[in-house]
Amino acid sequence: MTEADARVASPEGPIADAFGRLRVSNPLTLFDSKQTNDGGPLFWDDVEKSGGGTGSTYNTDQASTTLTVGSEIGVRTRQTKMRFNYQPGKSQLIVMTGILGTGATGITQRIGIGDDDNGLFFECIEGTFNVNRRTNTSGSPVNNRVERPDFNIDTLDGKGPSKVTISLSKTNIFWIDFEWLSVGRIRFGFMINGKLIYFHEMNNSNVLTLAYMSTPNLPLRYEIENDGNGAAAELVAICATVMSEGGLEQTGTLQYESTTSNRAGADTHISATTVDTPYAVIGIKLKAGFKDVTVILVSVGLLAETTTNFEWLVLFNPTVSGTFTYADKTNSAVQTALGATADPSTNDISALGTVIAGGYVHSAGGGGKGGEFFTTLANALSLGSTVAGVQDAIVLAVRPLSADGDIHGGLVWRELS
Repeated sequence: MTEADARVASPEGPIADAFGRLRVSNPLTLFDSKQTNDGGPLFWDDVEKSGGGTGSTYNTDQASTTLTVGSEIGVRTRQTKMRFNYQPGKSQLIVMTGILGTGATGITQRIGIGDDDNGLFFECIEGTFNVNRRTNTSGSPVNNRVERPDFNIDTLDGKGPSKVTISLSKTNIFWIDFEWLSVGRIRFGFMINGKLIYFHEMNNSNVLTLAYMSTPNLPLRYEIENDGNGAAAELVAICATVMSEGGLEQTGTLQYESTTSNRAGADTHISATTVDTPYAVIGIKLKAGFKDVTVILVSVGLLAETTTNFEWLVLFNPTVSGTFTYADKTNSAVQTALGATADPSTNDISALGTVIAGGYVHSAGGGGKGGEFFTTLANALSLGSTVAGVQDAIVLAVRPLSADGDIHGGLVWRELS
């Protein structure tokens, strides 16, 4: 057999990832959400995005949340606050469960990954099932919808290769995988009876003249809308996960902020003057234009100049009294805030928010020697923003336990863009 006679078949279908590679690697979970105890309020923003008459109900015994619209104009959105980093060369896999619904006049139901500008969605619009690639590459969002009769793998009407007829009024496992690199392939499927059934793919390489989306780093979204012409309707959100097939190399940039790094002068500690009162040391949150960047906390370091025992806390969305001003950090995706050195009352924390890490530091004995402490951090909760664009904040804080203290602090994080 000559070289010209040799043929190598590329794997296709469920055995291959979005890049056409055999699925032999372990997928790395970037995010998972199951509603066994509550609706996950730390991870999901569930809001009436516009209009009125919408609602959201957590179903205790069904591990799900039902999104509803009334008979008036209204949009109900359930969206993750975090966005999930895509690494070029890896297949991104999104699996979500729920009941999309069969739709009716005036009603749009949507499940997928995306926001108002970019995204990949399963949709039912006034009873018509479609898939949608939303893109903002022109500067304005454009919906590129393909309706069921035009699905290019399986129309899911019992006449396609799978012989399956999809029922959108039932619970389903919604499957999206994609290669981005700005121009790659997108596949939509359902997992039914233990089998992955792809029904439509969008091939963009050698087809489009622009990137197919402005960013691949997107949130998960469940959404239902009444344009004012429909009756009351609902959508059910259940479980979801985002995975990177073949793992994820955390190659992003390490960043550092401390009580001294951005201040002139040597004596720039935080004055924690009242025992048992928490004081803000350092805060970080995403810049407004960098909502698709993933920020991973790495480590925290603390040093007391005085013989002070204190508790350290990492807080998610606390309330800081007085002036705790955030400013853009150069060459970074975040804004930072530093506690005041002159008037400690401006650093008081009136509400802790959610404590996501903490511990204690001993003064290390007498002789004027202060305590010091360093630890690494790991948490599934990270910086994000609400549907309306309000950014989460993470704040390093200290609470003196035995006496007032002069305390330095530092925070290290990794940014994946």
